[in-house]
Amino acid sequence: MMTLKAWYTYVEKFVGVSGNKDGLDTLPDGDFLKPWESNVVEDYFSKEMKKHYKDRHVIYGRCAHLTESKPQFIEQGRGLCMSRRICQRGCPLGGYFNVNSTLIPWALKTGNMTLKPNSVVQSVLYDEVKQKATGVRVIDSKTKETTDYFAKVVFVTAATLNTNLILLNSKSKRFPNGLGNDNGLMGKYIAFHNYRATIKAKCKGFPDKTIEGAKPTSHYVPRFRNVYKQETDFLRGYAAGFGASPARETDIRGFGATLKKQLLETKETGVWNVNSHMMGETIPKESNQVTLDKEKVDSWGIPLLNINVDYDENDEKMIQDFFEQFTEMFKKAGFVNIKTNDNKRMPGNDIHEMGGVRMGKDPKTSLLNSWNQLHECKNVFVTDGACMTSTSTQNPSLTFMAITARAANYAIKQMKKGLI
Repeated sequence: MMTLKAWYTYVEKFVGVSGNKDGLDTLPDGDFLKPWESNVVEDYFSKEMKKHYKDRHVIYGRCAHLTESKPQFIEQGRGLCMSRRICQRGCPLGGYFNVNSTLIPWALKTGNMTLKPNSVVQSVLYDEVKQKATGVRVIDSKTKETTDYFAKVVFVTAATLNTNLILLNSKSKRFPNGLGNDNGLMGKYIAFHNYRATIKAKCKGFPDKTIEGAKPTSHYVPRFRNVYKQETDFLRGYAAGFGASPARETDIRGFGATLKKQLLETKETGVWNVNSHMMGETIPKESNQVTLDKEKVDSWGIPLLNINVDYDENDEKMIQDFFEQFTEMFKKAGFVNIKTNDNKRMPGNDIHEMGGVRMGKDPKTSLLNSWNQLHECKNVFVTDGACMTSTSTQNPSLTFMAITARAANYAIKQMKKGLI
């Protein structure tokens, strides 16, 4: 049986992940493509941290961008990343892994997928006699027509909060509080990444150096607090991003040809901007929860989701520690004009929500088993962020995909054996 580690590799080879082999147990290596090059200040900061600390590493930030071509990517119809830095729009070249350029075309090639746009999932259907899920109810977002689609197995991967909403709204005589929600824990223990803390400064050490173009990600500082023992007055820890770029002077007044000319005449100042942001691990709590509104519904008659999630004292302490530690690190690197900032952004602003349909061995304290099946409805799998019991301090998408591939492979085997 393949371990989860093997499923990480399986996904990485399909997705295309660029990165270095860093040899860190806090951030295991994977099957990587060649990394992007660091600039001179990023290299400098990394070397300075190695001089002053044994446990603080500034590494290239791994990302799902193609830096080299392989037969698999050619077969997918994907081109190399061109450093355009507009990944969030969806990459038409496929250089950045995303659903539109990679997963949907690949699924269509099988001949087994029908794409149904304008579809809003209302609930998972449950058969009281068969005691299993039989499909999903979908509402057309434009016509508002309701259609039931039937299947032997249902995967609910609608993104954490929507997955919670769909399952909570999947009510029946057997499950009056939501599909599989016998213990009443569905929607609870929501957690997320805390991005409130940022720090910036100036670096004056490389006036004769600059960069051309841009790369799609910054550097990354893996968690170094409370890793092997409890050493602070807050639980768990945080990772951080780190980036450096030349501070340039550009005249942006005017418009048209004059403005274009001025943009091309940007002046190098010889000073570099450096910055970092915290990605803190929040603690899953029962009080952090989502529930269905009892009165308000959306345009398709589906109850709105009430979100009751907030920061706590642990998060505040973590923010202060980030400020203190990175101010010290920036000073050791010789950076000047150091400024910290709490941007007060709301929870969930950075789409790393997790929890609500958490995994566990005991049906009394969890909703999913070790294969991501609902304890009380074995032909329903939940493999997105909703299944997570904690957030850790890494970007979670790769883990979601590895868990999904593992669960899908298991579901196929169980179906062939007639067990689900």
